[in-house]
Amino acid sequence: MTQQLTVDVRQDDPFTVITVSGEIDIDTAPQLREVVAEVADAGADRLVFELSDVGFVDSIGLGVFVLARKKMLLRRGTVDIVASTRRVVAIFRIAGLDELFRLRPTLAAVFADEDPAEPA
Repeated sequence: MTQQLTVDVRQDDPFTVITVSGEIDIDTAPQLREVVAEVADAGADRLVFELSDVGFVDSIGLGVFVLARKKMLLRRGTVDIVASTRRVVAIFRIAGLDELFRLRPTLAAVFADEDPAEPA
């Protein structure tokens, strides 16, 4: 049974932080995809996905992050992923997405490592 997905969006200039809790899978990915579309349409260009409370991401869920990256590339923006659990980090690595995204263990690490010249 899929765990309910909770998504919260906040502005922490210059970033738009999308905090996600639960599991990102075939049942819940559309909800996250809708949030990504909304923040992108609102003009966000520096996304941070905070996944510390995410237990699982399937291939459909990973597709949402790839979509976010494509949207940010059009704006010369960035996408960072905060993944503090080994399981979620392993999912991104197994899929080869650690090559596309900057994976960080904490939000503080994202803010400290800010490099606006590095594309999504």
